[in-house]
Amino acid sequence: MAEFRKDLLTDRWVLIAEHRAARPDEFRDKAVRRIVAPCPFCAGHEDQTPSAVATYGENAWPDGGEPWQVRVVPNKYPAVQSDGHVTGITAGAQSARGRHEVIIESPRHVVTLSELTDVQVELTFLAYQDRLRCCRDETDLAYALVFKNARAEGGASLEHAHSQLIATPMVPCEVAQELAGAERFQQSCGECPFCAMLHGEIASGQRLVAATEHFVAVCPFASRFPYEVWVLPRVHGDRFEEDPHSAELARLVRDIVRRIESLLPGTAYNYWIHTAPLKRTSQSVFHWHVEVITRMSRMAGFELGAGYFINPVAPEQAANRLRSV
Repeated sequence: MAEFRKDLLTDRWVLIAEHRAARPDEFRDKAVRRIVAPCPFCAGHEDQTPSAVATYGENAWPDGGEPWQVRVVPNKYPAVQSDGHVTGITAGAQSARGRHEVIIESPRHVVTLSELTDVQVELTFLAYQDRLRCCRDETDLAYALVFKNARAEGGASLEHAHSQLIATPMVPCEVAQELAGAERFQQSCGECPFCAMLHGEIASGQRLVAATEHFVAVCPFASRFPYEVWVLPRVHGDRFEEDPHSAELARLVRDIVRRIESLLPGTAYNYWIHTAPLKRTSQSVFHWHVEVITRMSRMAGFELGAGYFINPVAPEQAANRLRSV
């Protein structure tokens, strides 16, 4: 039987409807890896991108290896512009001041996070932290979102594995809702809602996917997407960029992606990191985390018109299948 579930943090309703997974889908795309020529993100083609703002792993293989392992460049076609200043809101409009960068995750032509080496995935997450810290120095930026689009259905315009960072002068609505929900829960219950969720999920084990010394991966109770996984630090902290265990986190997120791809070969996916806003005056009640979603189902008229997500895979089933891989 279908079931409505409410995300207590954002007050968002999700419809868990497992029987929907059996419906026909005549238009489902097959995963295809295209033949590329020449890829601007591959080593040796650095002149096809803007000049790097940061590179990592130049000395990882000193004896004739790759010239770098991770490379950060300004986006050639940015959604926001780094030049100029915010001019203020007038009639609901404001100049699109911000920062838009691309984190190239490997010098080799690989498609997904699961193909990265330990060195590359760890340096990728280190780059995330460095670029977030860099954004804090810009006085007119309020938030920076690190995110990854994998494969065409996930929104990637280039196949080569990469992530992006977009920084804006306002806090995104999704993050603002989570912040407000965390503050309400803290005032009502006296604790962080993410910490409370972690304790409950660890105790029950129903939606637990994987755990390491410092992180826990769970399928949220009100999962919006099939095989949605959240990765949270065990110890409360509001800023990902200040966490000292990014290498451990990187390997865990790669493990989650590998589990998803083992169950759903070639599936498109996204992930993003929700961290506290760039400017703060005191310790935030926010609990930073990584959200990983698959794109095996598509939003249609009901989801767009009603604002409800329909998830054909119950998070308990998703967690059980991911654990078994």
